[in-house]
Amino acid sequence: MHFPSALLLLLAFVSPFQQPGDSFRRHYEAAEAYRRANDLAAAEREYAAILAEAYPALGKIYVAQENYPRAVIALEAAAALRPDSEEALVDLSIAYFQAGQYQKSVEPLSKVLARNPRSEAARHMLGKTRFMLGEFAAAARELEAALALAPKDYDAAYTLGLAYLKERRPVDARRVYDGLASALGESAQLRVLTGRAYRETGFFDEAVAEFRRAAALDPRLPRVHYHLGLTYLLKDGAARIPDATRELEAELAAHPEEFLASYYLGVIHSSEGRWPQAVVPLERAASLRPDSPDPYFLLGVAYQNLGKYEQAIEALRKSIALNPRLEHNDYQVTNAHFRLGQSLLKAGRAAEGEKELQTAAELKSKAFKRDEEKLDAYLNAAKADEQSKLPQLVSQQGVVTGATDTNTKAAGALARDAAFYEKVLAAAHNNVGLLRAERGDFRAAAEEFAAAAKWNPRHEGLDYNLGLAYFKSESYKDAIAPLEREAQSRPSNLQAKQLLGLSYFMTEDYKQAAALLTEVVAVKSDDLALYYPLALSLAKTGKTEESNRVVRQMVALGGNSPQVHILLGRARYEQNDAAGALEELRAALALDPTVRLAHFYTGLIQLKAGQLEEAAREFEAELKLNPSDVQAKFHLGFTLLARQETARGITLLREVVGVRPDFANAHFELGNALLKQGDVRGAVESLERAAQLAPGEAHVHYQLGRAYIAAGRQAEGEAQLETARQLKEKALRATTP
Repeated sequence: MHFPSALLLLLAFVSPFQQPGDSFRRHYEAAEAYRRANDLAAAEREYAAILAEAYPALGKIYVAQENYPRAVIALEAAAALRPDSEEALVDLSIAYFQAGQYQKSVEPLSKVLARNPRSEAARHMLGKTRFMLGEFAAAARELEAALALAPKDYDAAYTLGLAYLKERRPVDARRVYDGLASALGESAQLRVLTGRAYRETGFFDEAVAEFRRAAALDPRLPRVHYHLGLTYLLKDGAARIPDATRELEAELAAHPEEFLASYYLGVIHSSEGRWPQAVVPLERAASLRPDSPDPYFLLGVAYQNLGKYEQAIEALRKSIALNPRLEHNDYQVTNAHFRLGQSLLKAGRAAEGEKELQTAAELKSKAFKRDEEKLDAYLNAAKADEQSKLPQLVSQQGVVTGATDTNTKAAGALARDAAFYEKVLAAAHNNVGLLRAERGDFRAAAEEFAAAAKWNPRHEGLDYNLGLAYFKSESYKDAIAPLEREAQSRPSNLQAKQLLGLSYFMTEDYKQAAALLTEVVAVKSDDLALYYPLALSLAKTGKTEESNRVVRQMVALGGNSPQVHILLGRARYEQNDAAGALEELRAALALDPTVRLAHFYTGLIQLKAGQLEEAAREFEAELKLNPSDVQAKFHLGFTLLARQETARGITLLREVVGVRPDFANAHFELGNALLKQGDVRGAVESLERAAQLAPGEAHVHYQLGRAYIAAGRQAEGEAQLETARQLKEKALRATTP
């Protein structure tokens, strides 16, 4: 559906940069100078330079904040802007690594090493990444290469020792760790790190020796006694409970705020049935980490065994509440419901108790299925080592230097820096969008405005710019949300309300269109283009008298103009008066042979009447006047296909979906044509896209089902045919009184 667009100006360029002389401001001022000289390409290059500086900086800030998903987004953009930058690619790999996307981390590193095999940073990160992928031999090779390039890279050396241990090469690992001790000096911290490496790879004797040396060097080092006590238990089990208890108590004597020592001391006392002794460390653990379900569960068990049922009920309910979806420990949750039920019964609350016992029984039944799935996943894993990795030992920051806790002051500075760069990115993307809008490339402009909104959705005028760009690119559905926000935040913006009303109209939300356009027309009563969508919206919502009054106002205002005849022609076409519509459209062309849309609507009427040759001629005429008219091009392509002019019809439809990738009907007709031509793969791609864009259309699913069957995908094809049948039945029920 078409109507003449109002000429609405985009908001003026805005600079957020207040500090003269900085790099961003220089680029901004240069961009403005180019824009004033109408050199829009040069202006855009200056904004691209701002983006190329801001994205890496913001990505590194996000990494420091441990906001890895946002870091990935920022650093992917940085690498796209600077594809040849070694630093940008390594930074991107670090973000992937920290986000746990190890396989993705490999690609940017491989690009760096293909160009520069002597990049120590890339070798180092690739070694760590290979380690996390369970490729220990490859990890060792990369880390050895990194150390050959940078012998003082102690983080790489530490990870190399881990890789050797994973490969069961303890002699080589000892050589590496002794080398670290020689280079860095004897310290309790280094011995703890070395002990952890041995413990996590199953070398418990060596781990105990390292932790003992650490405790001897600094008995008050945080967690040194905890690590030693835990390793005793891992190495010898219950036989070393007294030794483990002694170490955990020593840890808590030096560091009473230590959660893990408190928790595991409670675990030991619980395992030995020493319930009164278990309560104290477990209560401390729960107070230290009130969001952890584990200490609450054991507290509930302890209270239950001590006959303190009300306290048990409270603790067990907290444990369950902190793990509502079984994500943490499904066995623990099942057991918690069971023990809660028992405690409720003991407390005389029979109904509640029976309900909890029933829940426990249901969870236990479901657990059998989950256990089968877990076992299958384990047995079929590509690498057994994927089951147990060491992310806490192989961080990007490194283990030897360690990732220091960010204090409040530093965290505040990072947050301020992030906010600054986010605003810089939003402003730069917004201004690139404005440049592209000046060139008439509204789809590209919308992409830039959407990118700006991702970083600073409150950027001044952004919702309006984004809504207008979507509207001008005929993406009316996408235009609605930003225009709604703009209209809500700035009720005085009549242009936004006009665009929003027209977007409602184009998406057939006639009730909202009528309400909003009535408000706009009351102020802009001389804007002839608004009368038709208002009149039709009123008619579609059953307000016939009001609709007729708007039509009379339109005729009185427009007189004998081509636009009035076009609007009247559309109105008559909507009323199924084809002859009257053609008469009005011919009158418009008689007054102005170059008027837009008259040929288009004439073509629609002739297409509906089956006059394919005449319809094609009219669409061709419209495209001569307006070559960028997507609807005219689509209907011409459709008409040519109907006339068996398949090659040109397919070409036109490909052009349409290239410009309007969200045009569901164009994807459908293209897929249909390709299927008839025997291009099954192309048909499937187009019809899948059509089904994504129009999931409620039965005919789309039907045709996709046929394409799947033609491609040999029988089960998927039958599923689509069944979906089509269900949608058709649903539509039939909706229309049946």
